[in-house]
Amino acid sequence: MAIYRFKVSFEDYEDVSREIEIKSDQTFAELHHAIQSAISFDGQKQSSFYMSNDNWIKGRKFVHIKKQIKPVRKSLMLTMLN
Repeated sequence: MAIYRFKVSFEDYEDVSREIEIKSDQTFAELHHAIQSAISFDGQKQSSFYMSNDNWIKGRKFVHIKKQIKPVRKSLMLTMLN
């Protein structure tokens, strides 16, 4: 199984960077969580990933949006027996 190594850096803080390794079968959601964990963010924000060419021109965009799960209420039906 292949492992991809990513370097995460910030445009405004050139001296801050992290290297993250992700297995080839992991998802963008898992990459998002690995990045959030590596830079001590809480992981609640959405993120975007871009494919780029060798000149760093942005191509296809991938967006990770945390799904909000709403609790499902089941109604309880009572039957009265005579």
